[in-house]
Amino acid sequence: MLIGREMFKALAQFMDPVKGSEICRLARVSVEMPNKELYDVKEFILAENKIIGARETHRLIIRVQPEVAAPGDVMKKVGDVVMK
Repeated sequence: MLIGREMFKALAQFMDPVKGSEICRLARVSVEMPNKELYDVKEFILAENKIIGARETHRLIIRVQPEVAAPGDVMKKVGDVVMK
């Protein structure tokens, strides 16, 4: 499970104005499913949980949609961040 703070740290490594790159800031954002299908990110939603007394009061939801245009095969991996 990933929390927002961890996601921000991971994305900052690529998107940071100093440490990141312009290429990364312009890159298409996709989500890879367990079956290796790729989906485009449609929107991010911050939602409140309705469970009273829950540890997580809110959740960040990433909505995806089928790819609008196939991006082609990956030529090489340029960078990655592995979450523990």
